[in-house]
Amino acid sequence: MAILIGNNTTLALNSDDYIRNEINQYVAKLNFILIFVQSFVSISGIFGNMLALIVINKKSLRNTSSAVYITYMAIFDSAVLLLHCASLAQPRRNLFIHCSLIYLTDLFSICANWVLVIITLERCVAVASPFLAKRFCTVHSARYSVYILISIAILLFSATFPIIYHTDVTPKRAKCKIRPAFGLIHRIYQPIVFYVLPDILLLSNLFTVYSLIQRRRQQKRLSNDDKFELRVNDVHSNRKQRQLTIMLVTVNFTFYLFSTPALIFFIGEYTPPKHPEINKLKRSFFFTQTSVLLLQLHHATNFIFYCFTGRRFREATIETFNQCSTQLKIFYHRYFLCDKYYRVSSDYQMTNIPSTNKPNRLLDKEYSSKYTKRTTI
Repeated sequence: MAILIGNNTTLALNSDDYIRNEINQYVAKLNFILIFVQSFVSISGIFGNMLALIVINKKSLRNTSSAVYITYMAIFDSAVLLLHCASLAQPRRNLFIHCSLIYLTDLFSICANWVLVIITLERCVAVASPFLAKRFCTVHSARYSVYILISIAILLFSATFPIIYHTDVTPKRAKCKIRPAFGLIHRIYQPIVFYVLPDILLLSNLFTVYSLIQRRRQQKRLSNDDKFELRVNDVHSNRKQRQLTIMLVTVNFTFYLFSTPALIFFIGEYTPPKHPEINKLKRSFFFTQTSVLLLQLHHATNFIFYCFTGRRFREATIETFNQCSTQLKIFYHRYFLCDKYYRVSSDYQMTNIPSTNKPNRLLDKEYSSKYTKRTTI
């Protein structure tokens, strides 16, 4: 959908040559500026999604159904951003590449949006009914849900894409276009499937938040009653559910914030004005390109919101950065400074091991015991 909005940049109105040339010059200047912004957003978003993949698959976080959904959502978001970067390179010179970019972008976009819906519904079930959560909110069920979603999306787009789209082989304007007979249908069904239905289903967050508030009140009442004692596992479980819910509510809010402007402009572009003014055309095109940038931000900013709202995710991210910095220091000292005995102490401080048979006091006991058994040559 983002590529389709971005492709509607030519002026197809009954205006004179002066207005057409001025609008086309404005479009060229604005695209030249936005290409750097969109490239930066795409590259930084891919980097953030890769970090999310690394962090969420750490040992302390990966054995949950939410980790599976976040993993696949990061993969789909990265794929959308990569395809958008490829579309910025003007792929219309090759019809097959241009049509493939439109097909794959729509496919990965709908998968990313509906994975967010599935994880939201899964959280709703987990909070409302813990007994059902033990049966349905598992790692295996999460993977099967994603596999079913991908299969349905491939079947849907493989069946509808050849019907809705056709290739325009006009020289210098060759591209994949929507058939005129399906223009209105496409303007209606695609926003509904991509955004309207997910927007409605994401409202289940309200029920999830309400259930958490009710459970917290009940927990406070029981804690004040001397006859009842809360187990530590129950307290940790409620705290974990609350943190996951805050993360999801934040991501869902950004989904509404970033997708709604694009949805409005996508529907409004079907009937452009017949006698436009230059300023209105420039303003309309600027808002349209801004909505494309907002769609990119939806796929590029999830990692930031995970870190802001999830304490465990933030701690795992800091731990990952510390481990990476430690490994870089080891690599630097071993391969650039040629110090083969450079090691890491138990408190993540770097220590330089001398090439003698005396153990270093800064090392932990386990490594010291191993090191004393060695003899230097």
